[in-house]
Amino acid sequence: MTVAHAADATVAWTERNQRWLVSHFAALRERIAGGSGSPLDEAPEDDEPGFVPALQRCAELFGLSRFERGVLLLCAGVALDAGLAEAVARAGGHAQGRPTFPLAMSLLPAPHWDALSPQAPLRHWQLLHPDGALPTEAGLRIDERMLHYLSGVAAIDERLDGMVEPLAPPAAGSVPATWIAQVLDAFAHGGDCVQLQRTGHAPGRDEVMQLLAATGRQALWVRDLPEDPAALAPTLRLVDREAALASALVVLDLRAQPARLDRTLSALRSPVLLLASADADLATSDVRVRSVWLPAATPASRATDLALRAQRAGAALPLETLEAAVAEASEQFAPGSNRALDDAARAIGDAGDADDARRRAWAALREHSREGLDRLAQRIESTTTLDDLVLPPAQAGLLADIGRQLQQRRRVYRDWGFAGKGARGLGITALFTGESGTGKTMAAEAIANAAGLDLYRIDLAGTVSKYIGETEKNLRRIFDAAEASGAVLLFDEADALFGKRSEVKDSHDRYANIETAYLLQRIEAYRGLAILTTNMKGAIDKAFLRRIRFVVQFPFPDEAARIELWRRQFPAQAPLHDDIRWPSLARLPLAGGNIRAVALNAAFLAAHEDGPIAQRHLAAAAHAELAKLERSAGVRGGAA
Repeated sequence: MTVAHAADATVAWTERNQRWLVSHFAALRERIAGGSGSPLDEAPEDDEPGFVPALQRCAELFGLSRFERGVLLLCAGVALDAGLAEAVARAGGHAQGRPTFPLAMSLLPAPHWDALSPQAPLRHWQLLHPDGALPTEAGLRIDERMLHYLSGVAAIDERLDGMVEPLAPPAAGSVPATWIAQVLDAFAHGGDCVQLQRTGHAPGRDEVMQLLAATGRQALWVRDLPEDPAALAPTLRLVDREAALASALVVLDLRAQPARLDRTLSALRSPVLLLASADADLATSDVRVRSVWLPAATPASRATDLALRAQRAGAALPLETLEAAVAEASEQFAPGSNRALDDAARAIGDAGDADDARRRAWAALREHSREGLDRLAQRIESTTTLDDLVLPPAQAGLLADIGRQLQQRRRVYRDWGFAGKGARGLGITALFTGESGTGKTMAAEAIANAAGLDLYRIDLAGTVSKYIGETEKNLRRIFDAAEASGAVLLFDEADALFGKRSEVKDSHDRYANIETAYLLQRIEAYRGLAILTTNMKGAIDKAFLRRIRFVVQFPFPDEAARIELWRRQFPAQAPLHDDIRWPSLARLPLAGGNIRAVALNAAFLAAHEDGPIAQRHLAAAAHAELAKLERSAGVRGGAA
């Protein structure tokens, strides 16, 4: 059926449905006035074969009895027909013209007292509402959404605004029939809940629309739900009712659902489509969920997909040029939503040339790849470069080597075939050792910036758990989220997590060693750069050291290095007094991090005095820093 024919059919049905209502409202008026015949016993003469009015559909959907169907029709009539409302008021209805339950019992065939029970369909599905504390004495009012449905008016319950988005099926087109057939088979044979999964790029709106195009069904995308269990239950009932009225699937995105998902699935009676990535853990005891796996998105398919989206967004560049321009970003980042690809496509759409498109794609996909890790680790924002570091040539050279390997991975692993030997060991692990303040974290920032990647500090306090198995779960979440971006991971004080495995004396030792072994496997398989920092290299497990590609020792800076560190702490606009003696400051036994703290504290002292930063401010701040470190100033007079 074409779109035009479908529209004509809808108009024709709506007109016939309205005629049906008008004729049955008239029959109700006659019955109330004492006339013969029941509107539920006899059909109007103008009814045509095959026509099903909305009221009959509603009765079938919600299991209404003959009497309950009549009550709903009566309530709809007094809302739409002024003459029927007046007749109901004269016959002993509610003062506002609404029918009461006793009136309905006296007027309609096959009455039964439990029709207004909270568990009966009329009230359970909120088809009508009693206007009073005692339903049998109150006026009965039809629900607004049900009034729209019975009269053939397209609508959605306004109580679901902001929580549910209706999706109409698009025009049918070419779709990946294999997985769609699996979904339909799963619904047919596995119950009412199907979990759609994919490794890496989780299914999203595009896949849902493809399914709707293939089936012609509608969908209700659940965006948000109440936290309060008392509000959750009636809301889910409204979702179920809306899905039934529209013959729609209910779509739940597991990435956006809170821990109440189990209660949600248990309460819903509609067919539910769950969208999940490969690592989704759905622990439901009373809901049977069948999984359908979609083919994993490869870097090449992501590049093609992104290039096609960019062209649809108005990009003027040829498709081949766009694919080549976004290839590197598509390999580096694995966005977890179609929204990320659409945003990147729009950013690329205005690109003037291939280089501009390459930069735009990298920036857009990098931003979206943060969505998972931002919830699990601390992102460090920095503009530090390798040139900002003050290190001996050997250490500076090692850091440059790490950066070069990050930038050349695609060529070596893919183009030159080194990845074909196996996926293990393709990541880069570096160990930064040295005293606190010698520049380990700053070096990590510089490497990440040089590669155009984000740096995340892993909070060990939130990762290591005393409960068995929890540490591995926390690490799995971190590494799985990091795989979407290949971000640089920074494990500060890594000896706490990467320490030597102990002799097994009890169950605690055994599980501690299991955690260490699991971490060994994950860090070796991680495709990005993981940086471990410690001031106790001897505490690191030797099994880790064998898997670490770079070990960089950050020495305590000598006097020449400290002079350079002191000079670099002050921005160009900072006012400096002429009496500052850099050599005397450099004789103080302070590392780079401590020197920065001294410079900052001295700046605040000078600002308080409303003058430039002078030697005395630096000396006072330096003495306070040394006292904090419980370290002797050595040449105290020189600093003063």
